[in-house]
Amino acid sequence: MRKILRVVFLLALVSCKSEDKRLDNVFYAFNNCVRTLPNAPDDFRAQANLVKELGYDGLAGHVEDNYFELRAAMDEVGLEMPEMYIGMYVVEGKVQYHEKLKEILLDSKDRDLLVALHLHADGVSRPDADSLFMEGIADLAEFAAPLNIKLAIYPHVDFYCEEMSHALDLVKKIKKDNVGAIFNLCHLLKVEGEAGWREKALEALPHLFMVSINGADGGDTQQMGWDRLIQPLGEGTFDTYELVKVLKDEGYAGKFGLQCYNIPQDCETALTQSMNTWKHYQERYAAE
Repeated sequence: MRKILRVVFLLALVSCKSEDKRLDNVFYAFNNCVRTLPNAPDDFRAQANLVKELGYDGLAGHVEDNYFELRAAMDEVGLEMPEMYIGMYVVEGKVQYHEKLKEILLDSKDRDLLVALHLHADGVSRPDADSLFMEGIADLAEFAAPLNIKLAIYPHVDFYCEEMSHALDLVKKIKKDNVGAIFNLCHLLKVEGEAGWREKALEALPHLFMVSINGADGGDTQQMGWDRLIQPLGEGTFDTYELVKVLKDEGYAGKFGLQCYNIPQDCETALTQSMNTWKHYQERYAAE
């Protein structure tokens, strides 16, 4: 009887360990995956079909395009929109964003949407712009909260918010539960360099809503072009799997988005390779 109980106990431990080691985060394609690669499908329904057939959990929206047409096509094929990319601007002392954004948010109620905000404030001092963005994002967050929609600041080279630390500073000052930050791998490598990425990722972890990943080269990344900093997942010398593993081991439960901007490969080929690499990541993580 003792032997039987011991076997049952060991099997339970193995089962728990297996469940704990599951890389089951949402993994979706950025909208640029179906807009900026050669031979990408022309219409929204074909784009959604391709992304779904390859096994991605969703396709991001791009608000400068026709959101409602894209959403309808995705609904038709049964594909989710985990994230939408949109700009927020300081113009003449006021915060501005897409005129239909609140209408879009209302349409996205209870659909697990994350709004990725890239910030712009040309010619405005940092203290002034920070204050305006904090107020504007807080107001938008209050509108979005009852809709169960989250907002996250997207650091981007040559935009107002370029660095992870700046995004985190804004998030901490805004103090809204549905406002967080994005760890943007390719832009971090370009703006801040490879050194210290692990510490920056762990510092950001409590506030992370999304992690943008792709293949990339390591080394003197600040001097590299986008052809080396944005590659299909699985290519390049930077260990993207280690980034995923570090965050997952520390409890990251948020989304992973695939960055594909201007990869000079056939769209379906590049997306297939990236998905195959993600599946390999899942197998590798479960086995470790």
